Amino acid sequence: MVQSRSVAASRGLRWIGEGFALFKKSAAMWLMITLGLFVAFKIILVIPFIGIFAILCLPIILVGLMEGCRAVDLGQPLKPAYLLSGFMRNTAALALLGALYLFGNLLILLIITTLGGDSLMQVLKFSAERKVTPENIHLIREAVSKATMSVMVGWALSLPLTMACWFSPLLVYLHDIRPLPAMGMSLKAGLQNLMPFLLFGAAGFLALIIVTPVAMATRILDLGMWLLAPVVIPSIYASYRDIFVAVDAPPPGSAAPDSDKPA
Repeated sequence: MVQSRSVAASRGLRWIGEGFALFKKSAAMWLMITLGLFVAFKIILVIPFIGIFAILCLPIILVGLMEGCRAVDLGQPLKPAYLLSGFMRNTAALALLGALYLFGNLLILLIITTLGGDSLMQVLKFSAERKVTPENIHLIREAVSKATMSVMVGWALSLPLTMACWFSPLLVYLHDIRPLPAMGMSLKAGLQNLMPFLLFGAAGFLALIIVTPVAMATRILDLGMWLLAPVVIPSIYASYRDIFVAVDAPPPGSAAPDSDKPA
């Protein structure tokens, strides 16, 4: 049974370095795959009902990308065909992970709306109209305070959901672990390595700030995340390899009989 282990805080930055190294080995192909996924998701998400199906397939696509990372790590060429790997092994369990992730986000959105939905709408309305007067300034302050609280609650709830979904697709795909236990193991691994993930997240947030002007200029709000994806995706693989696989163990997914021993 695979087990997680704690690593040094500095490993959070090391994952990014290792992710960038994997990106450089097949930079052109990484950019092509990322661009293809970006265009595909933009088209699919505007089609009714098909967009929901795409969200369910996110863990399936992710494990395909991880197989690509593993191939590059082993010195093999990166190929778009790796994206189909998740459709050949534990596909139903991976789709269930996607459904749980979707349900979790909808629940968080419901909580945010319940706590401060009206306040959020008021803040957006005041921002659009720019009509601030002595008579409504106290209303604006109250709305901003309530809206901020609801957003912070949503952010606090989204963190454990993100940690639960960070490693779970690979645990399901590589180790045949059921979705809910896999999410529990992923959450445990995240809590065990909170400092490395904080450093990793802080570096990612800084990089996102740097590329945000490009997204704003193109009016594609999520473009920043897609621009970072060719490095972030291999970094996820690096974090999994570091936390769930011992230093002297075979690479994830190899045929070696001891590949699932605890780190």
